[in-house]
Amino acid sequence: MASSTKRRTRYYARIRCWDNILKKQRDQYISLDTESSTVADIRLAKVNLVEPLIKSGGIKDVNECFEWLNKKGTSTQNGLLLRVVVDEWLESRRRNNIRENTIEINERALGHFMNHLGKKYPIGRIGIKDVRQFKETYMVVHGYSPTSINMYLRSVGCFLNWLVDNEYLAKRPKVTQLSINEPEVKYLNETEVSELMRLDLSPKGTYLKKDDCFVSDWEHYKRAFKLYLTTGCRKSEPFLGEIKGMWLYIPPNQSKNRRKRTIKLSPENLETLQEMRGRRSKYKSVKICSDSYNKVLKKALKKIGASKELTLHSLRHTYACIRRLQTNGNMPLIRDELGHKDIGTTQRYTEIPLDMLEEHFPTYANQRQNGILGQQIRATDTLESEVAPR
Repeated sequence: MASSTKRRTRYYARIRCWDNILKKQRDQYISLDTESSTVADIRLAKVNLVEPLIKSGGIKDVNECFEWLNKKGTSTQNGLLLRVVVDEWLESRRRNNIRENTIEINERALGHFMNHLGKKYPIGRIGIKDVRQFKETYMVVHGYSPTSINMYLRSVGCFLNWLVDNEYLAKRPKVTQLSINEPEVKYLNETEVSELMRLDLSPKGTYLKKDDCFVSDWEHYKRAFKLYLTTGCRKSEPFLGEIKGMWLYIPPNQSKNRRKRTIKLSPENLETLQEMRGRRSKYKSVKICSDSYNKVLKKALKKIGASKELTLHSLRHTYACIRRLQTNGNMPLIRDELGHKDIGTTQRYTEIPLDMLEEHFPTYANQRQNGILGQQIRATDTLESEVAPR
């Protein structure tokens, strides 16, 4: 990899090349034509993209390769392959400590983008037509939901911003996301929670029929579902951060909204959390690990006849709905417990009619009406006894 060096006031890129005549390594210097360290870093990244070609002799005239070295102000790097630049972008994301889950989404999104355009597509040709066809044709034909399409479009837009910032593109093609309605809050009602916790899908489970598939370590999964129900944590959060006493601490560089996150743990949830984290090493990534819990939950919910639309994230929604009853609608408190950055995100739970929640969670509705529950009581203080595995 090329390194930068300063001569007098100006910066240069230094590349170690093999001299076939002298039979030894020699230094080749390429002017970065700037006195600014920031500009030098940007231009050095461009040099590194084509360093293998320079070392192999594939580029005969570096002046034509870099726009700052020729009078035309153009660069043959516009012909760089999409695959090469995508790899460099992803590597820069890792260097900047972007969350692992985010990078995984970026990789999937740009993988689709390359499948659409071709890995050898010149980056200088990327335009608004390419982005529009990717959104309206490729993603729709492959059956992605509007929410997934928008998620991938955000990654593509971020990539295009990086291309412009690093002078690979002169202008960023406009990326317009699909207009979709606010997704409905999907949660388990009290009866479904009770049935889930009574369910037995172990190899000798009482709920199994002849043709049913059992779940190994079912009791572990049931304890994990209880943890999600009584803490309101996101799907990936049990596998992030570190445990400090009776708290799970997730630093800003790992949390969803780049803010530190703390989750209170009961002794039982602490033990379950340690079990879950012990299984992380069996999986390639946090996403794949958390998805394994989602698959088991979907199988269990199907067994009790619950909606197919419910997922592991629905347990977080269930927590929030119960907390609305428990705290008499103290949304700032619930916002803090859920780790939301904007209370507007938390307010979506107020759109569910209160009488509907009372119907779906009669135990908590009766406690609320009798004045038993106050806003200082956390879900972990009362909900655990309600969902204790039997």
